Amino acid sequence: MFVNVELIYNNTYKFIQFTYKVPREYENKVYIGTIVELLFRNKKYKALVVDINVKKPNTKKINEIQNVLFTLTEEQITFLTYLSVSNYLNIGILLSEIFNIEKYKEQKKHKSKLIKQYTQSDIGNNISKKNKNIFVTPTLETSNQLSKELISNGLDLDFYQKTGGRDEIESYINSNIDFKNIVILSNNFNYFNITDDVVFHFFDTNNISYKLPKLNGVNIIELAILKQSIFGGNFKFYNIFPALDMFDSYDHYEEIIIKNDITYIYGNNFEECINILKNKFQYDKCFPYTNSEILKNELNEYTFTENLLSKDTEVYFLFNPKLSYKNTLNSLRLISLIKDVKYCEYINIPIVLISTKDQDLQEMLKLSNIKNLANNELRERSKYGPNINTKIFTLSSDNEIETEKYNEYLLGPRKEEGRFEYEIRLILSKNINYNKIMDLFSYTNIHNPTKSRNI
Repeated sequence: MFVNVELIYNNTYKFIQFTYKVPREYENKVYIGTIVELLFRNKKYKALVVDINVKKPNTKKINEIQNVLFTLTEEQITFLTYLSVSNYLNIGILLSEIFNIEKYKEQKKHKSKLIKQYTQSDIGNNISKKNKNIFVTPTLETSNQLSKELISNGLDLDFYQKTGGRDEIESYINSNIDFKNIVILSNNFNYFNITDDVVFHFFDTNNISYKLPKLNGVNIIELAILKQSIFGGNFKFYNIFPALDMFDSYDHYEEIIIKNDITYIYGNNFEECINILKNKFQYDKCFPYTNSEILKNELNEYTFTENLLSKDTEVYFLFNPKLSYKNTLNSLRLISLIKDVKYCEYINIPIVLISTKDQDLQEMLKLSNIKNLANNELRERSKYGPNINTKIFTLSSDNEIETEKYNEYLLGPRKEEGRFEYEIRLILSKNINYNKIMDLFSYTNIHNPTKSRNI
């Protein structure tokens, strides 16, 4: 009997799977999802069996599996499959980097299944008195701020993360101290299994620090939603507006009341806008920030700060903000704009809105204006993706790529500016062919596919 495995290691090995022989005494103990021990390049590793219908390789020496440890459940494998293909990774690297496999093997499916969203200010009103509460935060700063807020509101905290290191969280878990309320960093979420007596609170889900850059930007919020869809559990998410590639509702959205000092500059054309701006804001007397490359190029005599959060930023130049296309919202742009406006309000940075058409920032953010656009975005995402169940990656090549072998996943080409554009479209379902997708990832890896979040 021969099987293919993935090493539980911090390297995908370009999605190559390795073939090992199963000793006779283990043949009835090895299945897809079995964790084994083996030697790879003279070092001992744990590995995951991903294929058991493997022909004998045409090589003289084939290493044998040394030990069989345990087999993951169907639900455990399904979740890992969904997470890996959603992020252009394999299961082996995920188990190595963000899971405690001994803890994860204990994860069971639960009947209770609830997801709700709230504004960030509502967190104090949603703390369970009956169950345990685990508050998940994106950064140490947020952990500290939220902990202080919860304590000031009379909540007894048993633990909150102060350093963020793995030793800190492992030390707490290994102490076996029972808890009622704790605050943890998002990268430690998987240290805690979903159980019926725990409510998970994910605070500030719009924060970019929920992404893990070393793992292709795995987003812990997306991970949590996928995990809850398989295992159940009680999850509450707190944000200013939901990213609609992950969530399918926005009912909790509260209309933003802008308190900032806003200067509106309108012109019949771009040149007129620039002239008005230059007359109002002299280049040698302010340090602006803008995310518009057009403005930066035209106002090259100004000294722009590198980002809005820079301590040197004195004014925010906002050029032609656009939240929708063909009457369809871009929720990621909306979130970015609200965050910028809120930050300017907090730091007291004036905003200058420069536009070639009559735009009112307050009107743009009204629920009555957002509602129709958001509904259209949800409809578009439901049909075409990307959404929580449909993942899309884009890639391009100077030369045409053969697609026939993977035509159920690899679409294209479309010719754009002399290059061939392709799309990998993956729909998460229980019959998804994990090994074929890993083969596809290995085939397209040279083209550096990027994950799409926008429609």
